[in-house]
Amino acid sequence: AEWTKQGLVSDYEVPADKITVIPPGVSVHDWERKDQRMANDDVVRLLCVGGDVRRKGGHLLLQAFRELRTPSLELHLVTKDIVAPEPGLFVYNDMQPNSARLKALYHNCDIFALPTSGDCLPMVLSEAGAAGLAVVSTDVAGIPEIVRHGQTGLTVAAGDGAALTAALRTLIADPHLRRELGSSAHRHVSASYDAHK
Repeated sequence: AEWTKQGLVSDYEVPADKITVIPPGVSVHDWERKDQRMANDDVVRLLCVGGDVRRKGGHLLLQAFRELRTPSLELHLVTKDIVAPEPGLFVYNDMQPNSARLKALYHNCDIFALPTSGDCLPMVLSEAGAAGLAVVSTDVAGIPEIVRHGQTGLTVAAGDGAALTAALRTLIADPHLRRELGSSAHRHVSASYDAHK
């Protein structure tokens, strides 16, 4: 990622022309929806995928979900951690990476949320983009390279629960914006993060 390149240049004085950035990628063809995402005004489904709920910002996401919760809002959480059940929360402890079941979950959700406090460039963001999801994440490390605020998703400061809640509220209320950001994310991931390229 460009973030890593800048660190090598500024902190280790490696000449910029000696560094080629090859970002991590996903097989876009394997992750993209085969049919058009339809507007579903009845239920909005949030998705978060992260093994360590706390580090991935899951505690903030759960707080935001509780504040925003209505009968028409669901949170789908894929994690290795045990999370107590509550209304509207669906926890998956047995999902395998790249599985058909995991891809189907991405395709059935409307917003991907990863309010992480410590990641360089999480692969799940490429997966979400390939699946055509609008994304809410944090502005740490290389994440803004893939989640371009207002273009492919929304970014908030790490640890800012109020900003996370506001960003989610914006996307929950605006299906047109979700579709626009999701389409833009798909184009961006296809152009810059496709493993086949």
